[in-house]
Amino acid sequence: MKFKFVEHTADIGIEAYGENMKETFANAALGLFEIMIDTTKVEEKETIEITAKGEDIQSLLYDFLEQFLIIHDTDNLVFSRVVVNKLTDDFKIEATAYGEEFDTNKHEGRSGIKAITYQRMNITDKKIFYLVDI
Repeated sequence: MKFKFVEHTADIGIEAYGENMKETFANAALGLFEIMIDTTKVEEKETIEITAKGEDIQSLLYDFLEQFLIIHDTDNLVFSRVVVNKLTDDFKIEATAYGEEFDTNKHEGRSGIKAITYQRMNITDKKIFYLVDI
């Protein structure tokens, strides 16, 4: 299992899993897009490089996911696969995302995401939990 949704009163929680921190961060990003659309219908037509940095692991996750929201909002792109290429001890990440432009005829819209939140954010070696404001 890559991720699962966790019920929360006003937001949606995502619990992401992986064999290592790089895979867990990638699955956290996929969970973000699964809230918005069915990612199984997204083809890998475009490749985007994502970089983010933080002061600690929580701010790194926040900035990483925020980069995806910005790209989605500005370029109308959705992704079905994310590969984290580099994750450093000084809280920098480099990833490649594969997807395509959102198409209302192809991609059934689900919930829009307003923001990532720090509320209840929890990161361990193989599990990440975070909430999004919908």
